[in-house]
Amino acid sequence: MPSAEFTVLDNSNIVESYPGITLPLTYSYIGRAYNDVIGGLVSNNLKNDEILEKFRPVFENLVKSYNGRIYYQLNNWYSLTAFLPFQKKILPIWQEMIGIQNRDVYLSRFHKFTFRQKAKLYRNAANSYLHVQKNMERLREDFALLQESFQEKYNETLAIDELLALFYEVQSILFEKWHITMVNDIYTFVWTGILKRRLQKKGGEVTDGISGITSLESLKPVRLLLALSKKYGTDEALLSNPEVAEYLKVYGDRCPCELKLEMMTYREQPALLERQIRDYASDPAKLDAMIQNLRADESAQLKRSFSARRAKLGISRREISRLDRGRIYGMVRRIFLRIGELLASDGYIKISRDVFYLTIEEIESGCFSSFLELVASRKKEYDAYEELPGRERLVFRGEKLVDEKIAKNWTGSFTGIGTSMGSITGEAVVLESPSEGVDVKGKIIVTKTTDPGWVFLLTMASGIVAEKGSLLSHTAIVSRELGIPAVVAVENATTVIQTGDILHINGEDGSVSIVRPA
Repeated sequence: MPSAEFTVLDNSNIVESYPGITLPLTYSYIGRAYNDVIGGLVSNNLKNDEILEKFRPVFENLVKSYNGRIYYQLNNWYSLTAFLPFQKKILPIWQEMIGIQNRDVYLSRFHKFTFRQKAKLYRNAANSYLHVQKNMERLREDFALLQESFQEKYNETLAIDELLALFYEVQSILFEKWHITMVNDIYTFVWTGILKRRLQKKGGEVTDGISGITSLESLKPVRLLLALSKKYGTDEALLSNPEVAEYLKVYGDRCPCELKLEMMTYREQPALLERQIRDYASDPAKLDAMIQNLRADESAQLKRSFSARRAKLGISRREISRLDRGRIYGMVRRIFLRIGELLASDGYIKISRDVFYLTIEEIESGCFSSFLELVASRKKEYDAYEELPGRERLVFRGEKLVDEKIAKNWTGSFTGIGTSMGSITGEAVVLESPSEGVDVKGKIIVTKTTDPGWVFLLTMASGIVAEKGSLLSHTAIVSRELGIPAVVAVENATTVIQTGDILHINGEDGSVSIVRPA
């Protein structure tokens, strides 16, 4: 096992939510969120304040910003495996499911548990695991109450201290209960791993065993958007339609990179929604095909093995919590955008969106007089980061970068992880982000990674190739339900493949081939 004197940063899985440059306000928020969620999980199972305090530096440093990009600090995640029963068996499953390719474990030990402490920890962990689905249902109910409370209390007459108080109220659900979603993640990883091994022995494919979740929560906004496109896609006064207004109210926080607070959402810029609806409506045949595909009967799919049903239940609940997580970020975005408007009106920053260059701690400090100079300095800093290449994995010894991932040469074909059955030959469209106005209809999207907001583009594509991802990444889950062949964990795909290349991808064996260069 490698020495813990090395610090390892890895963007596996987290890059789905935070691709590219992420501004300071978002980074400061996700640092708190991870601290609250993981700290809550450990606290709930450990119930020992003294030991919990020893691990405080771990909880507070689970994510790291380097050159403006977000990474997991893997040493600290591995240290948390001390709290897991059967950690040697669960750790490889966790690594596989979040897409960690280099499985070296850089581990620091903060505490050696006594037999009694371990027995108590494992008993509480088992109890959390056995009741996880019931607790996930309760969490959804509590979240609905939080949404209702936020809608009642939020208004544009609130002062900065009142907006911060509302922010703390939104955070309370993270403090108290959101750790249940982590237990559900473990539940999902374990049952998917069991299912994979069972099917491999029989010569089957795990992608087939966990597909067919047509009630998937993250597909509901897509279904509704397709229906709106069918009914109203050619109406001139589209945004004044009551059903479109209701969509904005319910799903307005859904957008590409929706967990980056600085991103524009449909709620902030309804014209983005209008453009999406008209884009769907512009191809009636494709629109009808997508609607029909999402009406697939799930009843036959559910008659599967016990392990398949458990894996699919975990996946379904995981997608519910992901949608609700996006809504929490939507509430936080609205709060801090309003704080930005107030700071700008008082001359502390130039424009309201400059607030994203500040951290939550800086806003809480109340030292607003330094913000103009601070924001100007940060903008120069983050502009410089844009010019630097992003890396998947970084290894440090002290402060010195000692190891960098060296790209392998592409030879015309490569094998990643097939996550959605089927194969397709088509034209590639290489995307760094879901750019406006890019035509992806019937084409194969090639990208570094996707987040939940990409689902609207995926519905129009014929396939997807991603550099990052795993069987349980959002790209994999949604592509399976849409029936789109998908291959993830394809190194250097966006570097070698060019827009216009003709690709053949196989979502079963994970192969990607350049059939004809552009």
